[in-house]
Amino acid sequence: MEKKNEIKNGFVPLGLSPALLSALEKQDISQPTEIQHRLLPELLAGKDVIGRSETGSGKTLAYLLPIFERLDLSVRGTQAIILTPTHELAAQVFRQAELLQENSGIDAGCTLLIGAAGIARQVERLKSKPRIVIGSTGRILDLIRRRKIQAHLVKTIILDEGDRLLEDGNIANVREVIRATLKERQIAILSASISAETKARASGLMKPDFAVVEAESAVVPKGLSHYYILSSPREKFVNLRKILAGEKPEKAIVFLNNPENIEVTVDKLCYHGIKAAGIYGTAGKLERKTALADFREGRVSVLVASDIGSRGLDIEGVTHIINLDVPEEPTHYLHRAGRCGRKGLPGTAITIVTPYERRWVHKYEKAWGLQFVQKEMSYGQLVNSSKTKKDIAKPAKKKSPLSAEKRPEQKAPARPKNSRHANRQTVEKLGFFEKKARKLAEKEKNRQKHQKK
Repeated sequence: MEKKNEIKNGFVPLGLSPALLSALEKQDISQPTEIQHRLLPELLAGKDVIGRSETGSGKTLAYLLPIFERLDLSVRGTQAIILTPTHELAAQVFRQAELLQENSGIDAGCTLLIGAAGIARQVERLKSKPRIVIGSTGRILDLIRRRKIQAHLVKTIILDEGDRLLEDGNIANVREVIRATLKERQIAILSASISAETKARASGLMKPDFAVVEAESAVVPKGLSHYYILSSPREKFVNLRKILAGEKPEKAIVFLNNPENIEVTVDKLCYHGIKAAGIYGTAGKLERKTALADFREGRVSVLVASDIGSRGLDIEGVTHIINLDVPEEPTHYLHRAGRCGRKGLPGTAITIVTPYERRWVHKYEKAWGLQFVQKEMSYGQLVNSSKTKKDIAKPAKKKSPLSAEKRPEQKAPARPKNSRHANRQTVEKLGFFEKKARKLAEKEKNRQKHQKK
């Protein structure tokens, strides 16, 4: 009860400036979430922090507010760097930072730096010396090496979806960005899932007295219903179409493991009259931006993405998540499912599995304490199912309706009266070399006849 009373006091006791409190009021935000209530005091005190809470719990605002509060407006230059694993998440954070800047009147000068955009324009924007830089690790590191970002002024580094940024493929660049800054800088790592390995790697980057803040709310949003449908590999796409036709979701995200299959899946859905768009690596910045904008504004009802797309996407109104491919890790399922049922709203997560892949469903149940229900589509309705491996086995080849005994006897084709016509038909059925041999034989026969005459 004591904790609930503290949260009801709002943002005033957390020590935010009147400008930021006014900005929150303009956004109709009056009460902090649990992670905001716990994280803000630590970040405002300048401590290094590892923060974990469920998806859609307000982690972005939890680190943006302290960054804005601690900005030194008398200094021009980069004072905060926010690193994200995907371009889409970077763009989303940038929009929220711009909104906070507009509503508060604080001249933060936020800038978005991602790899898909032209570097010349980004260098030009950096000449205005923005105080907050948001983007992908590779591009920001490149600009630091070119001395276009003044790393010695950086006071705060945020690793959004830090578990992904500290994986083997990303951690080297993250280390370089951190080493380019002064030792007094603050580091905050946030994600919906923080493993023991992530904590161990983070400890090597942060000060020894770093704090670990975990919201006590469930890891997976409570309003979600978790279902799985048993299917043969060939019937997976058919089942996807049945789900979309029966459930008629206003907004649904379909997840695949292999990004290379996204474009093909989008084409198939569009061919069957389903308005779909996709986010995949080979698409350009404009195509990805257009796909997300169309999905947000309702011009398309289905977004096809990979696990990269599941990180940090905050799109209102998503009611269904459909895993066409089974997530390879329990944390991947967590981040996929977290795209719907946000802010306490109900949502449905459906995973289409083969009998072999069903073991992964049991793994998710154990990892996150979930309860999956087996379903199937029947007459356009999602109903409980008791199908087994035998029920979805490959159907036997259908026999011809006419048995061998009842088949009518096939008569040999009548020989045409014209022998030349018959010879022509026979030649057409022969192969190339047989035709040639026959022609040579005919020529020899004609030559011998001519000699006799």
